[in-house]
Amino acid sequence: MGIGETTYYKRGGAPDPEFVLALKAILAACEDAGIDPREVDGFSSYSNDRNDPSRISAALGLKELKFACMQWGGGGGGGSAAVANAAAAVANGVADTVVVFRALAQGQFARFGQGPKMSAIAGDMAYSMPYGVMSPAQMFAMRCT
Repeated sequence: MGIGETTYYKRGGAPDPEFVLALKAILAACEDAGIDPREVDGFSSYSNDRNDPSRISAALGLKELKFACMQWGGGGGGGSAAVANAAAAVANGVADTVVVFRALAQGQFARFGQGPKMSAIAGDMAYSMPYGVMSPAQMFAMRCT
């Protein structure tokens, strides 16, 4: 087992793209574990990580990618679930060496959980958005009352 991380930066201050930060952290974890990064054959992540395992495996020069998993939800326990998924893959012989990762560089994308910004609201949304009515369920609920 190894642990790897990159330097933490204030929002927008990372000099590298999020993908490069993910690779650097994975390489640091492999070094900490004393394994060659090309021995990795699986990836497990959580919370809609943007770094695709097939792209990471190509960048690291992996021989074979046997396992890739993305944990959704969990009420804040997604990281623990990603570790459990990796352990299950190894225990069941699906993969031999699985990396659990999460990369996030908020300055390059919108803040985590933030919706898209709108400069002007027009049409039907001008009458519903100011009151927080933005999802189909909310819109239909208004019509049913």
